This record gives sequence, C-alpha cells and structure tokens, in this order.
Amino acid sequence: MYVQGEKSLTALSFIFALQRYRPSPFYAFDEVDMFLDGANVERLARMVKQQAMLAQFIVVSLRRPIIESSERPIGVTQTRGAYTQVLGLKLQSTKRDSVD
Repeated sequence: MYVQGEKSLTALSFIFALQRYRPSPFYAFDEVDMFLDGANVERLARMVKQQAMLAQFIVVSLRRPIIESSERPIGVTQTRGAYTQVLGLKLQSTKRDSVD
C-alpha cells in the first residue's frame, strides 16, 4: 500500500537534504526502493546517480532502474550447497548508435 512508499520517500528526502547540509563521504542504502512504485524508483536512481558525484553510494536493490544506473553493479547469488557467490556484472547498453 502507499503508506510504506510514502514513508520511504520522506526518509529519502530527509537523507538527501541532510547530504546537502552536512555531507558524508558515503551512504549505504539497503532496499530503500522496496515499497516505491516504478516512477519513484526511476527518480531515486537518477537522484543517487546525480548525488554520487559528491559521495559514494552503496545500494542494495532488486529493482532494474537502480541496477541499470549503477556504475559498478555486483550480483550476489546462492549456489548449490547454500554457498554464496559474488559476481561482477557487465550490463549491456540498451542505447543503439545511430548511423548517418
């Protein structure tokens, strides 16, 4: 429902305002986009990318806009036998070069 998403947006707004007032060298977000709708996840992805010029962001997310906008995505998966495997990901660009 919308209540959790609104709480998330309020908390994120406070964090980004605090960043402008008293910046920190890095921020860690753990699934902060879980309750957000698609449009707000895209807005958050743009905001994190923009603010990443001023600080480092470590974001845990399962949502595509966050993952696609990241500079260095890392995947974590569980393999057989309950072992965890960490993977560096290379995302293919979806933009096509125009030919003149």
